[in-house]
Amino acid sequence: MSNRNHHLINAYRQLSRQADHYVLATIIETFGSTYQKAGARMLISETGELQGLLGGGCFERDLFEQARSVFETGRAKTVSYDMRAPDDVIWGLGLGCNGAVKILLQHLKAEDDYFPLNCLADIAETGASGILVSVFESSHTNFPVGLNQFLPASITDEPVGDDPFSATASPSVLQQKPHIETHVISGQTIKAFYEPLTPPWHLLILGAGPDAAPLVQCAKALGWRVTLADHRPGFLQHARFPEADRLLHCHPEDIHNETALNQFNALVLMTHNIEYDLRYLKSLADSVIPIIGLLGPGHRRDKLLQSLGDRSSRIASRVFGPVGLDIGAQTPEEIALSIMAGIHADLNGRTGLQLSRKISTADNHECCL
Repeated sequence: MSNRNHHLINAYRQLSRQADHYVLATIIETFGSTYQKAGARMLISETGELQGLLGGGCFERDLFEQARSVFETGRAKTVSYDMRAPDDVIWGLGLGCNGAVKILLQHLKAEDDYFPLNCLADIAETGASGILVSVFESSHTNFPVGLNQFLPASITDEPVGDDPFSATASPSVLQQKPHIETHVISGQTIKAFYEPLTPPWHLLILGAGPDAAPLVQCAKALGWRVTLADHRPGFLQHARFPEADRLLHCHPEDIHNETALNQFNALVLMTHNIEYDLRYLKSLADSVIPIIGLLGPGHRRDKLLQSLGDRSSRIASRVFGPVGLDIGAQTPEEIALSIMAGIHADLNGRTGLQLSRKISTADNHECCL
């Protein structure tokens, strides 16, 4: 899941207080250049309110019209949009996006706790993971179109009876991209969309100075969970960081006792004190956090690593200093943007170059940008 479903998690927390019905639109397959890829979702209300985007505005208007029949019948259906042909003006848009998408529309009801949105929220809260299976084509009465099944990671290696989904969802599937599987049961064909769901990325910020606030806000806007730690209790005021998921008062030497360090996908050291940065780094040496970001110039990073002695070899390859992309950032807000952009690029295995400078754009989401 990484962080792309955070808008749905926020929406679910509001929906749970209401008694309305919604349609969940999920991209299950793409071809060519598209605005979003398989697994992207959008929520559609009966009045046409949209939460999320699947086509950057390319086909959302028609998608709402398609959703009307789902509201009326309660039955899921699959729709396709092909913008690869030059005559795509059939949509009245002349998009020229050179891509195609297949989208599953499913009816969500309050009495079902808006399943599977509740699964997304539970994963975000508990840190669990699993696989969401959605049937989009079927001639089997026991596995109708629109059927959702969530398989927790804890049971994916133990097939359940004649259930074809649990037998297919091995632990290795959690490491894969969303994909389609075809099953044949008693001569009946079932096509299902498998999507690994994992918790949102989690950022640890060490240092609660004024410049930490924009970083918290930027990370939260991107759907991250954020823990903010500082040795100064007076700095850890909820009023200063209302969006942080956790405020943690601890000294550098105690950080590994106060929180499970390996739950974090990245951390940023911003105490603005080289002594405290060093003390934190010593406590972090045995962690496996993929990205350890430092503020300040490269020689400051080198000095800190040298001060770690032999322990520096444990984390040197994961230390980014200065952290972030070179975008000419000057203000705290720009620096926060630079930091989060750099972290995202590294976690996604990207370089952070301009998309137009990439040699191959076959995998880019350049449509409608």
